[in-house]
Amino acid sequence: MTTFRSLGRPAAIVAAAVALVLGLAGCTSTVTKDDVAASIKAKLDEQKVGAGAVTCPADLTAEVGQSVRCEFQVDGQPVDAVATVKSIDGNTANYDITTEARPVARAVLEKKVGDQIGQKAGVTVDSTVCTGDLPPTVGQSVTCSLTAGAEKVDVKVAVTSVDGGLINYSIDTA
Repeated sequence: MTTFRSLGRPAAIVAAAVALVLGLAGCTSTVTKDDVAASIKAKLDEQKVGAGAVTCPADLTAEVGQSVRCEFQVDGQPVDAVATVKSIDGNTANYDITTEARPVARAVLEKKVGDQIGQKAGVTVDSTVCTGDLPPTVGQSVTCSLTAGAEKVDVKVAVTSVDGGLINYSIDTA
């Protein structure tokens, strides 16, 4: 059995606390979606997570318990980052950021499995076809068929752990 990680270290920002000054939009205080995205990106960069741009669909309403779900990518795999307001102190909203894994997209999984098996076996994998996305749930699996020259092998890719946005999996001969 070989264990591989499908993503970098996005789970490292779990429970990262952020405080930003509130903007006023009408009668409701908010943290702009750009400010939320920038704070998430700063935390990812600080922890050396190779994430792309962070996007948030809406401003974060500055009320305890309110949240906004943002998105970023690591190695082509989307990861959710959820900012949730924990407290308000004057003009400052204090919020936590947690990451949540999404299924590993079939195309991303095919590339990663092909690259990892090719590197381990010292061969060039010509094609990799997986049966679907890999759910971010321990014990869930998909089968991938790899072809290298005239040789074809089926492998089972199974989730071994999920920690925030990080999905670890094993690859075994099917």
